Formats: sequence, structure tokens, C-alpha cells
Amino acid sequence: MQSNHSVKVQTLNSAVEDTKVDVLLDTKDGEGVVMLKYSTWTEGLGWCCQKTIKLERDLIDDLHHALTVARMKINRQKVDAGKEIGTAKVVYLPNVA
Repeated sequence: MQSNHSVKVQTLNSAVEDTKVDVLLDTKDGEGVVMLKYSTWTEGLGWCCQKTIKLERDLIDDLHHALTVARMKINRQKVDAGKEIGTAKVVYLPNVA
């Protein structure tokens, strides 16, 4: 018997109050598929999913690369315009002996 199991990895809240993107990991037959769900808030209904994008394993790295390039270009435009760029978070991991 096949079973689907979706786990929410993270919710990305937009600067716009009534929109969000949920990142989910869906496992089917041991294969992982990442899903991006774009939702908007509707008064009286709550969160309504507008679009769902399924990304197979080999597309995830390509999307990550494309988003990194886009972020770098946006940051370069900010620097060129004399604006300040936010600092990155550093995550410290324990040393393994």
C-alpha cells in the first residue's frame, strides 16, 4: 500500500500581511518531493492555497542556485544604490571529535 506523508519544513511569512509560502516535504515510496504552497488570507475563510509547486529532487539544487544568484544581484543593486545590506546569521555547530 502506498502512503503519502507531508511534513511542513518552514513557513515563509511575506512582508505583505496576508500572504505566506509553506515549504513542505512529501515522502512517497521513499522518494522526497519538496512542495511550495502559496497561500493568501481571506476573511471568513482563513488561509487559502492559491498555487502549489512540486519540485523533484534534481530541481531543488537548481532552484537554490537560481535564488542565490537572484539574491546576489539584488544585494549588488542595493550596494550600488548606497543602501545597506542586512547581515547574515551565523549558526555555530558543535565540534565532532
